Amino acid sequence: MGDRYLTDLTDVLRAAGLPVIELDGWRTRARGSGGYDPGKPTHVMVHHTASTPSSSGEGDAWYCAEGDEDAPLSNLCLDRDGVWWVLAAGATNTNGKGGPLDGVPADSMNTYAIGVEANGGYGETWPDAQTDSYLAGVAALCDHYGLAYVRGHAEWAPDRKVDPAGPSPWATGNSTWDMDDFRHDLSEEADVALSDKDIDRIAARVWSYPAAGEGSKATRWFLEHAYGIVRRYLGGYQDDSPLPEPTMLQQIHDNTR
Repeated sequence: MGDRYLTDLTDVLRAAGLPVIELDGWRTRARGSGGYDPGKPTHVMVHHTASTPSSSGEGDAWYCAEGDEDAPLSNLCLDRDGVWWVLAAGATNTNGKGGPLDGVPADSMNTYAIGVEANGGYGETWPDAQTDSYLAGVAALCDHYGLAYVRGHAEWAPDRKVDPAGPSPWATGNSTWDMDDFRHDLSEEADVALSDKDIDRIAARVWSYPAAGEGSKATRWFLEHAYGIVRRYLGGYQDDSPLPEPTMLQQIHDNTR
């Protein structure tokens, strides 16, 4: 069983200036496998609950935490007012069958991802307060935990899921969100500069990988496959986009032999 529980989730979200409500017992709540294994989580998975427009954030949060036989169904629940309900610090039954994707084996995303369920969604227009908070919260999670991947549920399980969906900055009508657009906006939300310490760490890892090749190929291999901070710095999360040639590459080479 995994023994990593994200007991600082509330601190991460509050540090980003977001409103937070804690559900009793969240620090020890998890699926049957317990917390996360070392090196995990690696992803944030975004969802919607598809509950009715009259549903409350509190009701959805309680259901995700305790109301279903497979609960907890997510780590976090985001209500229409942009308030984050913190439900579980351990791994949750958020994603179910799907994949493989981003190196995660088929049907295994539950133990790799922080799951976020958003109150409502499908069939109603997403409030600005909710979509703005979604971006800010996911960006804060990625920055704090060094997560390289943000995915929608429909990307993990395209044969059976459509969420997140509905009228929003990333979709019209009841269509599934364009997650490339979401990740683009997220990269702007999470834009950060690399410190000299960051560059030194990256350079050390680049040159410690013997099979990566010569010249900038080693750098490119690393940027494409490793630290989330580098991917975010490059406007990352877009898995199919070619990497640019930023000045950071020259900085890395200047700090290597």
